[in-house]
Formats: sequence, C-alpha cells, structure tokens
Amino acid sequence: MPFADDTFDKALAIYSMQVWPDAMAGLRSMRRVIKVGGKIAFEFTPHSGQSSTGLTEMLTTAGFTEAYLVETDRGFCVLATK
Repeated sequence: MPFADDTFDKALAIYSMQVWPDAMAGLRSMRRVIKVGGKIAFEFTPHSGQSSTGLTEMLTTAGFTEAYLVETDRGFCVLATK
C-alpha cells in the first residue's frame, strides 16, 4: 500500500539512488509523500558508483527546490526542500 500524499516531514536515502530502476520516478514519488517545506537528503560514498554531476538538477526537475550539493573527502550528499 503506498503512502498518502504529504505524509512525511523528512526522507533520507543512503547509498541507494544509483540502483533505483528509474531515479526520476523515485524522486517524484518521494516528493509526493513529503509535506510542503519537508526536506530530503541523499548520501553517497566515493565507492557508491553515483556521480555527483547533475544531481541537483535532477531534484529540481523532480519538483524540489533549494537543492544543493555538499562534498567532503568521505563522500557527498545532496539536499533539497519540497
């Protein structure tokens, strides 16, 4: 059973988006269940196989705002708001 629209304040995905069958569909689904003003975060290690290139644009295309990337020597994360 799917979650109702506007259910969650926050969502976190760690080392997983790179294996989703359709990343854009997954992002849109996450946006649907996040409340207005809610936050999402995706974390990746250098060994995850996920490139940081284009991630903020993907989140914006999926309907999120304030998307930004944080990079460190141990990996990166991308954060956004609905």
